[in-house]
Amino acid sequence: MHAIICGRQLTALLSVVLVLAGCSRTQYRIDADRDAYSMISEREGGQPWAAETYTIEQDPRSRYFDPNDPDKPPMPIDDPASNQYMQMVDGKRGWDHWLDNGQRKYLENPEWLNALADYVEMSPDGAIKLNVNSALKLAYMHSPSHQTQLETLYLSALDVTGERFRLDTQFFGGYDAGFAHNGSLAPASLAYDSAAGQFVVTSPAETLDTNRLTLGGNPLIQMRKTFASAGQLVTGFANSFVFEFSGGDTSLTSSLANFTLLQPLLRGAGREIALENLTRDERSLLANMRSYGQFRQGFYTQVAIGELGVGGPQRGGQGTFVSVFSGQGGLGGYTGLLQNLQGIRNSEYILSIQERSLLQLEALREVGIIDLFQVDQLRQEVERQRSALVTQRAFFEAQVDRYITWTLGLPPNLTVELDDTLIQQFQLVSIESTALQDSINELRDRLGALPGEPEAPAVQLILDGALALAGPLQTQIDAVEFDLGRMKQVVPQRETSMTPRDIEEFKNDRQQLDVTLEDLKKESTATITELQALRDAFAPEMPAATRRALVIWLSKALRLVQRAVLAQGRARLEAVTVEPIALDPETAFQVALSNRLDFMNGRAALVDSWRRIEINANSLESVLNVTAGGDLRSARNNPVSFRAPTASLRMGLEFDAPLTRLLERNAYRESLITYQRNRRDFIQSRDALHIDLRALLRNINRLRRDLAIQRRAVAIALRQVDQAQARLYAPVAPPRPGQRTIPFGPVTTRNMVGALESLLRTQNQFLAGWLNYYADRMRLDRELGTMRLEANGQWVKTPLPGNTEAGTEPPNNLPAVPPSIPPPPVAAPPDAPPGG
Repeated sequence: MHAIICGRQLTALLSVVLVLAGCSRTQYRIDADRDAYSMISEREGGQPWAAETYTIEQDPRSRYFDPNDPDKPPMPIDDPASNQYMQMVDGKRGWDHWLDNGQRKYLENPEWLNALADYVEMSPDGAIKLNVNSALKLAYMHSPSHQTQLETLYLSALDVTGERFRLDTQFFGGYDAGFAHNGSLAPASLAYDSAAGQFVVTSPAETLDTNRLTLGGNPLIQMRKTFASAGQLVTGFANSFVFEFSGGDTSLTSSLANFTLLQPLLRGAGREIALENLTRDERSLLANMRSYGQFRQGFYTQVAIGELGVGGPQRGGQGTFVSVFSGQGGLGGYTGLLQNLQGIRNSEYILSIQERSLLQLEALREVGIIDLFQVDQLRQEVERQRSALVTQRAFFEAQVDRYITWTLGLPPNLTVELDDTLIQQFQLVSIESTALQDSINELRDRLGALPGEPEAPAVQLILDGALALAGPLQTQIDAVEFDLGRMKQVVPQRETSMTPRDIEEFKNDRQQLDVTLEDLKKESTATITELQALRDAFAPEMPAATRRALVIWLSKALRLVQRAVLAQGRARLEAVTVEPIALDPETAFQVALSNRLDFMNGRAALVDSWRRIEINANSLESVLNVTAGGDLRSARNNPVSFRAPTASLRMGLEFDAPLTRLLERNAYRESLITYQRNRRDFIQSRDALHIDLRALLRNINRLRRDLAIQRRAVAIALRQVDQAQARLYAPVAPPRPGQRTIPFGPVTTRNMVGALESLLRTQNQFLAGWLNYYADRMRLDRELGTMRLEANGQWVKTPLPGNTEAGTEPPNNLPAVPPSIPPPPVAAPPDAPPGG
């Protein structure tokens, strides 16, 4: 019966051992995630830095998503030479199971490319349609730097779970099994013979052999508890089952319940000591959540303007030295791409004018109005501009590659289409107007390629092409009127930052543009009427007369379009506005101190440093501990036969005088110095922030003033180009009998080249000034700590606090420029020679 009871006890104990053997690695990972996310969710409710999600599990659509089992990932492709040491190292065979989980075929997610169209818009040819919002979505999906910040935050949450566990009630348990066999023959040994007074060697002797099985846990179960007062309590229960299978199969069971208590009274005592590590990690997690919130602000500016400008979560918490923006920043990111894209367009436009002007100069040289030297001057400038354009395009393509890879986390061979909505207002010359000028020049080239006595069908075909331009000509004039209307809508906002003199000049400029528009309307009507008259007067038997009339008409039409383009460019130029910012530096400084998350962390870090003084001072004290302990044993051969007489109780007092505290003294003194250093660092960080905001506001004011200067410079350059073109395309008066045609002056080409260079330079400077102002407005919101983001990371543009001109925003309902009708292509007759 006793053997049956022991067998049941043995079965029960083995079952307990199996249950408590532990969970799978998957369950441990899931438990860690649950606890870490719980730590984070405690702090995110209703906070301005809260994000949409804090999971470190990557989206299955991400390039970096791993579709394999996270707990048993397959082996990556190894370097063959290095892999030999996993198979055989120092002549010893390696582990045979490295490939039990398989071998990885792909380093990155093989399906990420197929999933792109699920969350970003794609063009029909497979290019990603990229704007700031889609770039931000791609960056959150794929950027390794963002994933690293999330993982650092997660690890910081795990630190908190570890410290909470240290102060929580902890349970431990275990069970052992051992078997021992001793033979029946005791070997010879040394023994002391008291009769002989010396050691002697005893002979081998027969004894009883033993076969003993011992089962038990020491302890079977144990509980440990660290109190907030720094006291420690350990309680345990141990028992053993001993089975002797020799000499009658005897068994013995015994149990022990005990406890130990240690409570420091001086050194190592108190809540400031017991709770320090937990306090540090809890505060660090809060700081890292703020840092991640601020990182998201910087992440937006990195995507938009190429500048992170902030830190991120750090394992172990933040410091008192807060890095701030220097007050002077460049332009990169998506906005930098748009700047270079528009710069290329500006260069292409200038090159197109140069090429058309070169054709005009070559025609004038043929009739002796200009010399070869001036024609070669423009030829050389055309080649220089072509070379510069090749360089610009190559640099732009490399910039796109770097942006796609280092900012968005995607491979550089992806094709993207940039949304240029932000810079459309800087396209002073529309694509349609350029195409219209090209169509006119094409007709001029074909007309000039006709023989001296042209055939009527060839002239008729060119006349039909000219008639097809009547609609686009009128559309171009309508576009000028439309842009003038847009310009007038922003007049109130523009005039708020102007001096009385500037307001008067702006008024005169608008009046001049109105006069120009009326002239263009009249000239357009007359030009179209003249063309219709040519159509009505066309006589197949006299094509040469129509040809001469078409030469004059096409020159007039080209000049009309050129004037319309420049008027439209001037109207678009004057319609460009910026958000007025008038923020006092001292107000900005106070706003930043109240709102910046990193300065909240800096204040907390300074308190952490101050708290270390008390912690290290405690280690200078004497050791005085109260100890207590006791145990209770089973009295009979029964695991639960506890009896009071078997109990024991111990109490004590431990004391260690502070005779040797040199290391502790040094640590204490270091904490005093460290605190003062950190205090100075934080003061300097505040000063750096103050300087940053003053410099940033100063730069914003400079850019705003410079924009007005650059606007006038572009207007002057447009006028210079207009005058140079008027001179170049002016009708040439026939010479008097016996006299030569009056040639152009020696600086005609130089004036044209200089005017175009000035237009290109001022256009690019005006664009750069506006985009830098736009970037500084974004930086200011970030540096003030007032940048608000949607849950998906998009910037919510709100009025700046303390901005005295916040009510003078430009109208947000400006109509878009109506699409112009591009001129229809004019097909050349099969037998017509190519244009010169």
